[in-house]
Amino acid sequence: MKKLFLILAASALFTACKEQSQSATNEKQSIGFDMAGGTERTTLYGGDTTNVTLFENWIKALNDRDTATLRSLEASDSLKIYTPGGDVLTAGDDYKNYMSKYFTNMNPKWKLNFALANKSIDKNGKVSEWVTSSGTVTHTVNGKVTKVNRYFDANIVNGKIQKMYIADRTLSKGE
Repeated sequence: MKKLFLILAASALFTACKEQSQSATNEKQSIGFDMAGGTERTTLYGGDTTNVTLFENWIKALNDRDTATLRSLEASDSLKIYTPGGDVLTAGDDYKNYMSKYFTNMNPKWKLNFALANKSIDKNGKVSEWVTSSGTVTHTVNGKVTKVNRYFDANIVNGKIQKMYIADRTLSKGE
């Protein structure tokens, strides 16, 4: 009888712990905040990791100089890419020409350092999906190699890159 009581007590304890653990993982876990609106903090949550895969495919297309794949991963009618130099690239021939010149003049090669999916939900319930990442871009011009650490914040809408902010800094010697 004591053994039966111990088995029942252990089973009840195990079940209670498992249910508590499962409910804790089903709740939204904040991973930070965003101030993009300027005045109010919007909580950030972990996002859809398929967006990270999309971004990895975009980086691969850059390395492969595959403009058709790049364009297939980007919103064709509403793309805006804010570059480190202050240019705003939009879908279409201007973007294609910009990238063609960049590929030819700078011979860039990208290596991702990290990428994470995140999302925010504004006070009106609108969900925004983003991939925040960093990579090292190696430029080779006239045999001279330079490296920059590039930061990307890409807004993903309906499985396409719609907007992206890019910033970079030149790496110091030894980095």
